[in-house]
Amino acid sequence: MLVTSIRDYVQLKGRAELQDIARHFRIPNSATAQMLDFWIKKGSIEQITIGDNQSACTPNQCKTCSGCNITQQIVYVWLNK
Repeated sequence: MLVTSIRDYVQLKGRAELQDIARHFRIPNSATAQMLDFWIKKGSIEQITIGDNQSACTPNQCKTCSGCNITQQIVYVWLNK
């Protein structure tokens, strides 16, 4: 099932952007967000909106971060349950 595949993807990554998840599964952002909402309601995933002057990640977390600031980004985080 796609909804469990999305859960597994976020769990494996630890955190992932909405656009990355949608691109990985080749489905629209809106459909991806609806499936992620299922896991948010279950308490397995948390949605974080990163706004102005907030970094998308902590240093050395993903090993590819250049410390850039992003205007607004939606990130989904696995809650280790």
